[in-house]
Amino acid sequence: MPSVIIETGFHTNISDAAALQDPVFRTASMKGVEKGYRLFREGKGCLPLKAEPIGGINLSQGDSQQVDVAFEGYPQYPIQLITTNVGCPPGWTCTDGRVHIEAPDAKPSQITLRCENAGSAPILWDTQVVDDDGVKSPPVRHWVQCIRRPGGAVARPGAPVGVEPATAG
Repeated sequence: MPSVIIETGFHTNISDAAALQDPVFRTASMKGVEKGYRLFREGKGCLPLKAEPIGGINLSQGDSQQVDVAFEGYPQYPIQLITTNVGCPPGWTCTDGRVHIEAPDAKPSQITLRCENAGSAPILWDTQVVDDDGVKSPPVRHWVQCIRRPGGAVARPGAPVGVEPATAG
């Protein structure tokens, strides 16, 4: 049976000593120990939580589209897919989104992107995976281009564009 020595800090190091007094640090470090043991027991390697790139999409005013959020790593469920707006055109309303996923499933995790605006500038989003232990993937940047429906009127300023708070799909 393999053995391991786990050192989370040294009381003789000023920074480590302060961290060891922090209950948040102690909880996070023990969750890491538990995860390492669990992954070893399950025969899985240690992979960082990482979302795969998400392609940009074009949406007509009033349309929505489900987008797969593929990731690698072994998150502790439930997880959340958190989408944050990082580039909203002036005068538009862009709404962030959060999708809660209880357990791993055979189908991909998805977010629903929607557009109620029309225009020529892309709307920029960052999406990341956050697991139940607080482990966060680096955000993945993607875009939605809202376009005018053929023969339709230009969207009204201030109409929302964003991510629908959907359930896992």
